[in-house]
Amino acid sequence: MKTCHRFARIRADYEQEAAYLRNYAARNQNSPRGKTSTKHAYLTRQRMARALSSHVTHCLECG
Repeated sequence: MKTCHRFARIRADYEQEAAYLRNYAARNQNSPRGKTSTKHAYLTRQRMARALSSHVTHCLECG
């Protein structure tokens, strides 16, 4: 699938945010904040999928 530069930028931003949240959760495994961070990382991945799907639907270059 050929994608545009905006697709790559959107994906990179979400991946960076999810990686930050996963790393924070790994450092604070047994704390409530670590558990919350794990949930937020999961939800960030879902938001990324939704945003990329929407982008592909509306982008002339990707779709």
